[in-house]
Amino acid sequence: MHILKNLNITSSDRISGFRPDIEGLRAVAVIFVLLYHISSDVLPGGFVGVDIFFVISGFLITGLLVRELERDSRISLLNFYARRAKRLLPAAGIILVVAAAISLIFLPVIDRSVFGYDIIFSSVYLANWQFAARNVDYLAEDISPSPVQHFWSLAVEEQYYIVWPILLVLVGWIVRRRKLSIRPVMAACLLTIALPSFAWSVYETANNQSAAFFVTATRMWELAVGAFIAVGSFLWIRIPKTWAIVLGWLGVTAVLASGVIFNELSAWPGYLAILPTLGTAA
Repeated sequence: MHILKNLNITSSDRISGFRPDIEGLRAVAVIFVLLYHISSDVLPGGFVGVDIFFVISGFLITGLLVRELERDSRISLLNFYARRAKRLLPAAGIILVVAAAISLIFLPVIDRSVFGYDIIFSSVYLANWQFAARNVDYLAEDISPSPVQHFWSLAVEEQYYIVWPILLVLVGWIVRRRKLSIRPVMAACLLTIALPSFAWSVYETANNQSAAFFVTATRMWELAVGAFIAVGSFLWIRIPKTWAIVLGWLGVTAVLASGVIFNELSAWPGYLAILPTLGTAA
């Protein structure tokens, strides 16, 4: 999310409703994933679109929460979770019902049983742990995918969104009690999430890649990177325009290169995910 004049961040750190940089990155992520699933020969590293989404999600959600905390000195968890439910549940419910009906009508009994559990876990945003437990290889072409396999990334995000707002409520209580600055405390909290998560991602990818691809612990650092960009937004707008443009284009190059140079044989996510993650952040 490169820093240009059209970022439209005012002195109160409010972000404009339309962000062409974010919408462009979303489009890139969607195209990457679609092309990869059409044929991995077209874009061998298209699966990095998920990593791009994680960074964007961490950025957007944290931006909303930090502004609410600064404005109201508190975060309404009820309102936050109600907004999430209103946005996700109608569409997710329809997809899960249709997937269940199609599986029941057209699939063999054995597959029905397996995919039935996938649908149940997806309905409570735990699909990623279900797939990790089954050691599903997302990158393998010879395995028939679950009809709700795409719910794994949504599950990772929603699990993060359960923990992170609650942690920020605690941050709000600490900064009020100790009269501290909100953003430095939030940045410190993010580091306590990102560093162990990244270390575990590297370790788990080397030892159990199929599980590492799905579990929340190996992905939290990517969401935390996006969150860190949101927390430090007052610093990034001070970067000289020339350097900001260079940084932005380096980020674009890193994101696009990730879709080409990585493939299903890459040890993912692990340390390799640094390239699309930091590229998206830039």
